[in-house]
Amino acid sequence: MMNRTRRWLAALAIAVLAQHADAASLGDMYSITVPVTGQGESAQQVAFRDAMRDILIRATGRRDAANLEGLAPLVAQAGRHVVSFRRAAGNLLVVTFDGSTIENAIDAAGLPFWGPDRPLTLVWLAVERGGRRSLAGVASGGDDKQRVERAAARRGIPLAWPGAGDDLGRALQQVWNGDQEPLVNAARRYGADGVLVGRAVVTAAGQQIVDWTFWSAGLSAETRGDLDSGPELAADRYANAYASRNAGQRVEQLVTVTGIDTLEAYALALRALGRLPLVRGVAVDEVTPDAVSFALTVRGDPDALRQAIRRGGLLVPVDETRMIFALAP
Repeated sequence: MMNRTRRWLAALAIAVLAQHADAASLGDMYSITVPVTGQGESAQQVAFRDAMRDILIRATGRRDAANLEGLAPLVAQAGRHVVSFRRAAGNLLVVTFDGSTIENAIDAAGLPFWGPDRPLTLVWLAVERGGRRSLAGVASGGDDKQRVERAAARRGIPLAWPGAGDDLGRALQQVWNGDQEPLVNAARRYGADGVLVGRAVVTAAGQQIVDWTFWSAGLSAETRGDLDSGPELAADRYANAYASRNAGQRVEQLVTVTGIDTLEAYALALRALGRLPLVRGVAVDEVTPDAVSFALTVRGDPDALRQAIRRGGLLVPVDETRMIFALAP
């Protein structure tokens, strides 16, 4: 047994020396899809600037972020901060930016930061068109649903839609009649943090007028506008609650993971921690026969890190106060 333990510790020591200490930024946070017109370099640069504007709004929660003095240079020189890009169907460009550069600029400007750990929102959208009403859902919705999803994606708001488990006919009537309670209660079944209810009327001229209502814990708001207005409303309210200057602080946090007695288990724990949205760096602090203590560079506070670890699913709490977790692959 001792020989096996020594071999494991020796192998782990080699692995520790060979590892990259910095974890990669979460791709989804700094990747965005924007329209692009034309094939030339100038069209591409315009798309890069549009993409950077959307990313800055997403990361700060402020619609005016791209025009602020400390961030405007990022928009003007957006092409310099592109990590990768690719064309997509429908004259779209998928752009990924250097997250560290954006975060550092937000910190330097003293602006709030809204990280990649976002609340899930359940959407109920009823549309009246030509005297007929329908409810957008998982298996339906067409262009209306896609437009709402595009607006939500720009702001970094993940959405859930009603599915086969719901009585869609009854839900349609509840949306149209303003029967709020069952629509809000349904959020629990989806694990959603908020509910967005829209009642849209398409005029004879083809214009859509939508009355939106948003609820979340301690938050509520209403607006009238187009299909984009609902996700914008939810994002603005969430940002007021979740974006903060404290979220931009980087701190060192020690996390101990038990149940690590092989290189495979070590690698699994390392990946689980490195992929957490708040984590910006991972290094090994101490190794024992059945546990490893990791020194994490974290963007945010310990409570946010605990929540992120729980949601990750691979690490289960042993003593959350002391940040001790067990590997449960």
